[in-house]
Amino acid sequence: MTMSGRLQHVGVSVADMDRALAFLSKLGFETRARFEPFDSAAVAGITGLKGAKVREIAYVARDDYTFELLQYAAPKHDEAVRRVCDVGYFHMALEVDCLDEVMADIGSDAQPYTVAQGPAMGQRAAYIYGPDGLTVELIEQPGRH
Repeated sequence: MTMSGRLQHVGVSVADMDRALAFLSKLGFETRARFEPFDSAAVAGITGLKGAKVREIAYVARDDYTFELLQYAAPKHDEAVRRVCDVGYFHMALEVDCLDEVMADIGSDAQPYTVAQGPAMGQRAAYIYGPDGLTVELIEQPGRH
């Protein structure tokens, strides 16, 4: 069997759609669609999660990447804090022209790190943490600022 096609989207569950969209818009994401599910049984049928109900879905995009945000109504979500080393944890990375300006614009107090050796030498980067565990790595290439 051959896998063909292209990456369509990455799905992320959020507790508060408005809060997630506000955070992502500060990072240059554009809301392409926002709606209530048309087929109430679709999410449970697709995911296999018994009793799953989605309150709202939104698609946001930046560059050629699309994220599907899902705010579930049921079942109750787990609010445990996950760490970046936990299995299944993921982050997205955005290249920026000026790391300090972007971090000031979004109000982050994270401390950028400058890579001292290896293939990314001179690169400055920092993780920022948005609502619901949305983790974004901001990267400034050497000589960009």
